[in-house]
Parts: sequence; C-alpha cells; structure tokens
Amino acid sequence: MGVRVNTGSGIDPGLVNKLVELERQPIKQLETRKKTLEEDRKAFREFTQLVSTLGQSLNSLRNPSDFRKLKVDSSNPDIIDGTVTNAAMPGSYELEVRHLAKTQKLLAEGFPDKDSTPVGFGYMTIELDDGTTFDVDIDPDASTLQDVAKQINDANAGCKALILNTKENLEDPEADSYRLIVISEKSGKAGKVFIDPDTTYLEFKEQMTGRNLEMLFEDVLVFDEDNTIEELLPGLVINAKRSEPGTKVTLKIDFDVDQTLESINGFVDSYNKVSEFIDKQFQIDPQTNKAGTLSKDSTLKQLQRGLQSALQYQGNGKYRNLAQVGITTDPKTGTLKIDAAKVKQALSEDYQGVAELFVQSDRGAGFGTRMSDTVRNAQNQQFGVLASKEREYKRTLESFDDDIVRKERAAAQRAEGIKRKFAALEGLINGMNSQGQALAARLGVQSGPMPGLS
Repeated sequence: MGVRVNTGSGIDPGLVNKLVELERQPIKQLETRKKTLEEDRKAFREFTQLVSTLGQSLNSLRNPSDFRKLKVDSSNPDIIDGTVTNAAMPGSYELEVRHLAKTQKLLAEGFPDKDSTPVGFGYMTIELDDGTTFDVDIDPDASTLQDVAKQINDANAGCKALILNTKENLEDPEADSYRLIVISEKSGKAGKVFIDPDTTYLEFKEQMTGRNLEMLFEDVLVFDEDNTIEELLPGLVINAKRSEPGTKVTLKIDFDVDQTLESINGFVDSYNKVSEFIDKQFQIDPQTNKAGTLSKDSTLKQLQRGLQSALQYQGNGKYRNLAQVGITTDPKTGTLKIDAAKVKQALSEDYQGVAELFVQSDRGAGFGTRMSDTVRNAQNQQFGVLASKEREYKRTLESFDDDIVRKERAAAQRAEGIKRKFAALEGLINGMNSQGQALAARLGVQSGPMPGLS
C-alpha cells in the first residue's frame, strides 16, 4: 500500500480574512454606538429648533413695546393715509391737506430736433436754493439739446434734465416740438432752481413753482418740504396724496387686535409643538415596545417643568391667568387650546389689561416674560441645559472618532501580523510538501495530500 503525501499547504485562504475581520469587531461596535448617538443628536437638534421657534414667538409677548401692535385708519385714504410704529400714541386726529409739496420745473423754448440744431454759445449757469452753482458750457455751433441735458445730468448737482417731444407740429407744422425741461430733485421751496441762460437760445419759463406741503393738523398749520411727514408725531408717518382744501380727514391710531392675536396664536402653536415632541419621546411604541430616541434625556423633562411652571403664573391685574382671556391647558395632553373669539374680545375690551398678563410691567413679570426667561436660560451658551447637552454630544462623538482611529490603527497592525504568520506557516508547509514529494520520487511511492492538512 503506497504512502500519500501533501502536494499543497492546504490552508483555507478565507481563514485569514475571517481572523482579520474578527480584529475589527470592536471598531464596528464603536461605529454602531456612534451612529446611534448621531441619531440622538439629530433628534435633539430638532427639539432645540422647536424651542428656538418658541423663544422667537415669545419675543413679541415679552415687553410692552413688543406686545403692543398699532394700526392707523384714514377716513379718506385717497387724500391722506399713514403708517405707524409702536411708539405712537393711540387717538384720533383731524387733518386737512391744503396744498401738496411740488418740485420746481423749468421749461425751455422749443427746438426742431434734439441732436442737430445748435442752442447757442457761451455757458449757462444753474444755481440751487442752497447757493450751489455750476456752469453748462455751450460750444458754438456744436451743443444741442441732447448735449446740454447730458451735462446737467452728469453734474449730479440736485436737478435733472429731460428732453420732451411735445409733438406740437401735429397742430402746427411750423412749431418746434423738442423742449428741454429741468426738474429739481427736491420738492418744496428748498428745491428751487435758478437758470441764467447767458448768451444761449435757451430761454426758460417756470412751468411749476416749487412749494411746500401745507396742511392743517388739529387746526394747526403744518408745512413740510415733501408729502411724507415723519416728524410731526412720534411713531406716525403721514402720507399726503391729494390736496383737498375744506375736506377734513380723520386719522385714527388704535390697537391692532388682529395682529396681536396672530402673535398669541404663534406662541400657542410653538408651545404645543415643543410639548408634543417631549410627550412623544416618552410614549411606548406598541410595535417596538420602546420609547422615543430621547426618552432617557433628562434635559427634555427639565425644560418641560420650567415651561409648565411659567404657565401657572397668576397675575394681580384685571386678568389673573390665561384661562380668563381664552387660553386653557388640555388636561390629557398638556397642550394649549385657544379660544380666538374670547381672546379677541378681551383685547378689544381691555388691551392694556391683557398686555399686563403677558409682559413685564409695574405689576411684575407676566407669564410671557417668565416663559421667555425659561427658554433663554435653557439656550444660554455658558450654563444653559440645551447648550450643555450639545457640548456633551460633541465631546462624546469626538471621543468615538478618536477611539475608532486608534483601534483602526491597532487592528491594521494586528492584521499585518496575522498575514505574516500565515505566510510563514504556508511557506513552512509548502517546504515540507516539497521534501515529501522529493522523498516519494526516490522511494517510488504514490504522492498525495498529507493527512490532516487537506
């Protein structure tokens, strides 16, 4: 019976890869933990954004100047209307527009064309009301209306020039229809322009006299250089549109209940989104039997307690709590419900009383101020719970990255060691197999795989 010897190393090539892959198992575990933490961080940042939106909605309910919304109504907006800021004083005011402010316009005599016929020679002096002067040079037999207009406009000195084609020759073929008009860039008397044509053929006539706005405000005569009056009353901008002597117009500045209700609605909506997000994290999913991603994060409950505490504020004014103005808490979900009609009625009946329930006033900090402070404290970059938690996420993820890099390096070194050892083992076995084949050839025995190596 012949002796069989091995003709190859017999080592499974996949065995080395399996051992190398086994060295990477701790790295895969770290990567799994890092991915889970990144998902947690993503959910936490979503929560942080909801809190930020809540804080922004509370900015309009924090201070009296932010809470107070005003509007202005005109009894005849075609003649006069206005805009208003929160600095204005509510009330009704009577106005009468006697004259609108006008800009001065000077019109030259006509020419048959704009770019061929010379307009004279020498120079033309333009003087503004503030004493500023500039000259327009007129070249003999060269300067046209177009050249003069360009020089005036290029000077950028407070007036502009236009060339008009009046088409007077439709009625009179002999008429010169091209005319130069110079318009002051300022309205009112301060925009007056004087032109000395010198030796040119440009004889100007005043087409429109510059004048100031003339208006009665509560029977007091008021003037302005233009038709927008910004400094008459704090916070009020009046826009005069048409003169109508003898017609009285009433401007009424009043609280804007609809805009204020919109701000309150924005707060309720933002608060509910924060509340619903927190509750969802602690609800057990019946399919997975697990709570939300952030169910173990105490930051959420801590902030929720602070917000709920602010909601319990009891004022000492006409309205002592939110329920009295139409905002109640759902006992099952903790979300807020708003009765818009009731809130609107409270604002219409006692706007200042509702404001005191929300804002910082002489009576103390209202619930809007208290809740805003809660959010701001949570967002504080030095000691706030939201900022602290974000820093914790950042440190932990950076630690994971460092550990992964370190373990990758160590695993690579061990993998190289495994490959070297198996290469040496394979060389040793191949050497033994070669010797066995040589011995078999001498003895004339049958060669075959060495037992236990195949």
